[in-house]
Amino acid sequence: MAVTDTGRFLIPPYEELVRLPQGSSFFYLPGRLPVGFNPRTATFEILTTFEGKEVCAVAASLIPAYVRLYHPAAVLKRYFPLPLWAYTAYGFCGKDVYVPALRVDRRVRHDPRFYDIQKIKNQARTLIGRYPHNRLFRHLRHCALYYNCLTARHLFLAKGEAPVPTSRLCNASCLGCLSRQESDCLSSHMRISFTPIQREIVEVMQYHLASAHEPIISFGQGCEGEPLLEAKHIAQAIDTVRTHTARGTINMNTNASLPKKIELLCQAGIDSFRVSINSAQPHFYRRYFKPNGYGFADVLTSIAIAKKYRKFVSINLFVFPGFSDTAEEIKALTRFIDNTGIDMIQWRNLNIDPAHYTKKIGRPSSQPLGISRLVKTIASVFPHLKMGYFNLPKEQFASFRNVIK
Repeated sequence: MAVTDTGRFLIPPYEELVRLPQGSSFFYLPGRLPVGFNPRTATFEILTTFEGKEVCAVAASLIPAYVRLYHPAAVLKRYFPLPLWAYTAYGFCGKDVYVPALRVDRRVRHDPRFYDIQKIKNQARTLIGRYPHNRLFRHLRHCALYYNCLTARHLFLAKGEAPVPTSRLCNASCLGCLSRQESDCLSSHMRISFTPIQREIVEVMQYHLASAHEPIISFGQGCEGEPLLEAKHIAQAIDTVRTHTARGTINMNTNASLPKKIELLCQAGIDSFRVSINSAQPHFYRRYFKPNGYGFADVLTSIAIAKKYRKFVSINLFVFPGFSDTAEEIKALTRFIDNTGIDMIQWRNLNIDPAHYTKKIGRPSSQPLGISRLVKTIASVFPHLKMGYFNLPKEQFASFRNVIK
């Protein structure tokens, strides 16, 4: 088995291999030829055919809670961007499949084993009957059943984190945007086609906060743009809901581009923010997010405002082997954590074709040190920083314990 960090082929260290977590997926990588290590010749070899037939490389996509450590070892036969998934190397030992991966969250969330499709269908039918004029319930039913959105399914299973998409527009043009692409790369699903009115937002919030176990309401989903662009309506909805109940956690997943809107939401009673970044270096951040009307300095200001109001702030760090784990990226991330005082890192596999990302972003100048080393370095330097994969309910803001020590 061979792997790559996009700049070289490697043999993955034995201690970095784990059995493929149940619920993970497999993919063909068309246009990519597989590379393996030949122990007899001590060389990496490209496989072009097998038993007279053309071959292509393959990959796994891990369930949440695991961060991949390398990409599949492959060479381009013909280039075109692959769909937006986090492609992970895998190999075999006996009858078992192994992947180079690190578990960063002990919680079992988003595992397909725990999603009863018939129950989701029945509850969706019930809720749409109860709220016949609420377009959000119908939109989220479509996400749950046709796009396999596990967060949307939570709404109909009355558990954990449920989405409330609100924004059709965005002030960034991210390379890995799941709902709208300007490149040859296909988006994973369609963006929400309407702007919910306040009543629709409030009804979804009130239902989930009242009925779910450890309920979290999250604005800023893969099926929408930037929720800060609808901050006024969201703030009004939060204020309305919080006059009736203090139960549950209200969170926003955001690019943190508009500091004044962050302050408005803090004043309305939001509990937490999750801020997405691919890099703590402004030039690499700009190449990925392609921001319109804001800069990296605004992101820093927004985080500072949220912390001033004592809100729980996570960063949604898009992890990309061969990029995130270079010395300069680790140094920049360390400085970022020091300067912002964030509460948590959510280590998230970046869903994007490795060749496409490298072509558009470029590489830092230093040699990759390994994703395992990146995670363990941050854990060592910041022992009180929370590290995981999922948003936290407010009851766990203080008590959450890391898997990585």
